[in-house]
Amino acid sequence: MYRKYSIVLAVGAFILDDEKKLLIVKKSPYEKVDPGLWTVPGGKVHPNEPIIDALKREIYEEVGLKIEKYQWIGEDVFKNNNFAFHSQHFLCRTSKKTVKLERNLLGYKWIDKNQIEQFEFHPNIKKRIKSIYDL
Repeated sequence: MYRKYSIVLAVGAFILDDEKKLLIVKKSPYEKVDPGLWTVPGGKVHPNEPIIDALKREIYEEVGLKIEKYQWIGEDVFKNNNFAFHSQHFLCRTSKKTVKLERNLLGYKWIDKNQIEQFEFHPNIKKRIKSIYDL
């Protein structure tokens, strides 16, 4: 028998620029998921929305960037506030570095491999960031 629970489909965009710096964003301490932590742009997929459309929409809404290339690099499943989240992770490329943050994000940084330990991430996001630099 299946146990009833809600699953939220989400996307995470690991955006690299031409210098192989990764874009990270700081979440508000009032967010329900990963409050106050650094993370990558992303969010929920709307019902009946193709996942790549959601990826492009979330990147544009959160940081005002349009991606030029993307590839699926993995997934993450975690629980938060009685919901199960299934996040699809994509490695994305952009040559534009002018970021326009949405109002719920407190800041952004373009970081390289040597700066990862300076920021507080959810352990799964930190693990994925490190794996990107190992590619």
